[in-house]
Amino acid sequence: MTNQAQALNVNITSRFWTRYLNMTVENALPYQWRALNDEVPVDVPEGAAWGENGSQFSHSLRNLRIAAGREEGVFSGQPFQDTDVSKWLEAASYALRRKNAGLNVDELEAHVNEAIELFEGAQDEDGYLDTKFELDLPAEKRFKGLRWSHELYTMGHFIEAAVAHYEVTGSKRALDIAERVANCIGHNFGDGEGQVHGPDGHPEIELALARLYEATGERRWLDLAAWFIRVRGTDPEFFDEQDAAGGPQFYTDLHMPLKYFVQDEPILDKQHAEGHAVRLLYLAAAVSKVGRLLNDQKMLDTAERLWTNIVKHRMYITGAVGSCQVGESFSFDDDLPNDLVYGETCASVAMLFYGKSLMETKPRGSVADVMEKELFNGVLSGVQLDGTRYFYVNPLEADPAASKGNPTKAHILTRRAGWFDCACCPANLGRLITSLDQYLYTVSNDGKTVYAHQFVANKTEFEDGFTIEQTQAGDEYPWSGDITFHVSNPNGLDKKVAVRIPQWSKDYTLEVNGEAVELPVVDGFVTVDASAADTEIHLVLDMSVRRVRASLRVRADIGKLAVARGPIVFCMEQVDNEGPLWLDGMSADANVSESYEPDLLDGVEVLKVKGSRLESPTDDQYRAVDAPLTEREETLTMIPYYAWCNRAEGQMQVWVRETK
Repeated sequence: MTNQAQALNVNITSRFWTRYLNMTVENALPYQWRALNDEVPVDVPEGAAWGENGSQFSHSLRNLRIAAGREEGVFSGQPFQDTDVSKWLEAASYALRRKNAGLNVDELEAHVNEAIELFEGAQDEDGYLDTKFELDLPAEKRFKGLRWSHELYTMGHFIEAAVAHYEVTGSKRALDIAERVANCIGHNFGDGEGQVHGPDGHPEIELALARLYEATGERRWLDLAAWFIRVRGTDPEFFDEQDAAGGPQFYTDLHMPLKYFVQDEPILDKQHAEGHAVRLLYLAAAVSKVGRLLNDQKMLDTAERLWTNIVKHRMYITGAVGSCQVGESFSFDDDLPNDLVYGETCASVAMLFYGKSLMETKPRGSVADVMEKELFNGVLSGVQLDGTRYFYVNPLEADPAASKGNPTKAHILTRRAGWFDCACCPANLGRLITSLDQYLYTVSNDGKTVYAHQFVANKTEFEDGFTIEQTQAGDEYPWSGDITFHVSNPNGLDKKVAVRIPQWSKDYTLEVNGEAVELPVVDGFVTVDASAADTEIHLVLDMSVRRVRASLRVRADIGKLAVARGPIVFCMEQVDNEGPLWLDGMSADANVSESYEPDLLDGVEVLKVKGSRLESPTDDQYRAVDAPLTEREETLTMIPYYAWCNRAEGQMQVWVRETK
């Protein structure tokens, strides 16, 4: 187990991530506030995000103003519409710390306070807080239609926002609202007579209550989180019983199996990652977190088992998870179609939550490697470089003609959307990016070893004057692998620093205080004694271009290659290459030239691959084979996957046909 009680003061100095942090504070969060305030319309092709709103605007803040008595009107939106504001509030609360980096956050802070006031005004006397039910339904219907009502999901996201606000500001105003919410839930749910004996159809409250416990020290919140985990799936008839008893109905045209809700069997018995990807991942992250806090071995084993199944059989090379459009779900082992993938942005964000929790139980380089893969690929692909347009779905192969002409691919967008009817992803991205500092280090339970597992330049102050400053040479990470850790230990504490050696780095060099050293790699880390007043650790990673093959179990990628460099997965875009892209190929030993282009896509590494392109002597749809197809030499241009769709709309592909 690890010790997460040590307060960290993290100042991110990375050029790459400072740009994303500042973009989120200055562009994305103000833009999202305008969208929540009905100043930005829903802008997404039909089929890209389902829902029952049918409105051109969000109405999220308007719902809260009506519930708080500030406006007249009726509820509009998804049952979980409040969560768009809650996630924004969490992201914006973390963003307030950018004031220390010289950013003006006055307007953002005013909006944060306004949002808290609205939630405070909307909350019922008993602590209940969900504007869909407060405005649309009688009180006796509350918690009676949990299959689709999202009530605990909605309240859970507010609790998480309140915890973030408290951690950043020290103010208990939002936290007090959250504790009243938790009291309401604790009063209504449990094994007692008259209480609700089952879970919400969308996990989230489990994570929220665990975080509330960490913020307040109130053991009852941790116990309630554990109850929700243990009760899930124990009564497969629970939702049907609520429906039969006259509970409120939502999404009546959607008939999802219990597996979708992670309600088909007890979660602690589940062997494979199944069902709606975000639901499963939120729950798995909570199982890991609560398992660590309670030292519950069955929970810890479940969290490990599901993670292993995902990363070995159900995750794309970009970190995307959820291969099936129907139910935004996992399908079966090694089913990873590139052009039908769902790969919801929220699912990649949830993988970071999950990985962080696993690292807090047992730090391992393999888990940190996946977190890095998600950060630089699966997460960042979800947002346009200026922070004002978003992907809900993250394909590995896209074609505008296919998305327009084939209904089974209508969910694959070839341009990011300005806003969604179901707008869960934009603020989820925001709350991850603005809390990035929480994902860089893990501290051992005895406080003696600091695991530095993400290569994000920063200066971090730990307890008792112990400080680590990570600097990066040249174009900096992820383009350069030249990394130095400057460790200051003025009080001579018994300390060690463990530095991750990524699995993708075939070779590396390591120096400690200017001397080359060879240290054993244990669980993906090299550990350096840092008891001296000053210690310098210099790591140079192998940033050479890699050609990657998928397992032969992955049918979709047979006969294809992907290209990666450092943590970055690359792709081809039609704006750089002649279409159709599927005619292009490359060999496993193809010559690759690389260059950093600072003025392209806010600064990216560009690869030029010596490849080839298929040619046909006729344009016939079918013809008898009389000779092998010919290929002509072609230079293939590849850019980082996360940066695609920031110029012109067109085809994109990650996997390229392999030639001899």
